[in-house]
Amino acid sequence: MDINREDIVLPRKNYSIRGHKENINFLINSFLNNSLHHAYIFSGNKGIGKATLAYLLSRKILSDNKTKKLEVFDYKVSKLIEANSHPDLLVIEPEDNDKKSFISVDQIRKCSQFFMQTSSMSKWRVCIIDSLDLMDISSTNAILKILEEPPSNCLFLIISHNINRVLDTIRSRCLELKFKNLNDEIIIERIKFLKPDILKNELDNFIVNANGSIGNLENLIHSDSLRISDEINNIFNRGELNEDIYEFSDFILKDTEGLNKFDIFTDILISKINSYIKKRASYSNDFKDCNEKVFKIRDSILDLISQERVYKLNKKQTILSIISNLDKIIKLQ
Repeated sequence: MDINREDIVLPRKNYSIRGHKENINFLINSFLNNSLHHAYIFSGNKGIGKATLAYLLSRKILSDNKTKKLEVFDYKVSKLIEANSHPDLLVIEPEDNDKKSFISVDQIRKCSQFFMQTSSMSKWRVCIIDSLDLMDISSTNAILKILEEPPSNCLFLIISHNINRVLDTIRSRCLELKFKNLNDEIIIERIKFLKPDILKNELDNFIVNANGSIGNLENLIHSDSLRISDEINNIFNRGELNEDIYEFSDFILKDTEGLNKFDIFTDILISKINSYIKKRASYSNDFKDCNEKVFKIRDSILDLISQERVYKLNKKQTILSIISNLDKIIKLQ
C-alpha cells in the first residue's frame, strides 16, 4: 500500500527537524553573535534534512528572531516563505516545468540581480540553492563570480548531495557543514508514522534501504520504488536483474503520478554504491588495490546522470549505460 503523498512535508513548509544538533547550534550561535559566514555548503546524502534546515534558518534570520530556538513562527514571514514569495529570500532550484532538471545560468543571473537590490523586510537577503549538483558549468562559473565578491548582509545556503564533485574554487569560498545520516530511531519513527501497520520484516528492509535518509524512505515506501530497490539489490546480491534490462528501463520511464522514478532509480543506486564501497573497505584486504577502479566507475555513473540532466540525453540509453557500468563494479567483487 502506497502512502498518502500529503503526509510528505516540503522543506519550505516544515517547521521541525530531527538530528544535526551540532550544525544547528553552530548556525544559531553564529547568527546571535553576528558572525555568520557569507556562504555555507550543507553537504551530505539526499533527504536527511539539509534543505529543511536551510529554510528554518532563513525563517529565523528574516524574522530577526534573537532567541536560541531554531523553530520559530512569524506569521507574515513564514507564510511568505511557504509561498516562495518573500522579497528577501531567493530560492534557486529546477523549476517544476523544467524537464531537464538542472539550474541554468539565467537563474543564477537572477541571484546577482537579487543581491544588488536593497532588502525589503529585514536587513538580510538570503539565497538558498538546492542543489549545487544540478548546476552546469555555465551556472557554476556564474555563481563563483558572486561568491568572490559577496555583498554585505547577504547569505548563501548552498545544498550539495555530492560534495566531492563540487569545484575547489567554490568550496574554498564557502564554509562547509557536513550532515550525517539520520540514526535508525529517527527512521523507524518516520516509518511507523507513514505505515502504522508495518510488519517486522518490512520494517527491517526499509531501515536498510533508507540508509539514514528520510527522503529515501519516503520514496521507497511507494510500491514502484520498492520494485526499483529490489532490482538494484538483485544486481548487487546476485549479479543479475530479475527481469529483462529493457523491460526494467521501460518501467522506470513509465509515468507514475507524484513520483519521478528515474531520479529514484539514480538516488537508490548511488546510495547503494556508496554503501558497497564502505562495506568493502571495512572487510576486504585488497580493497586498496581496486578502490581506484570502483571510484572511477562510480564517477562515470555520476557523469552519466549529470549529463542526462544538463543535455537532456536519452533516458533509456542512460539507464542501460548506468547498469552496464554497475556490472563492472559487481565483477570486482
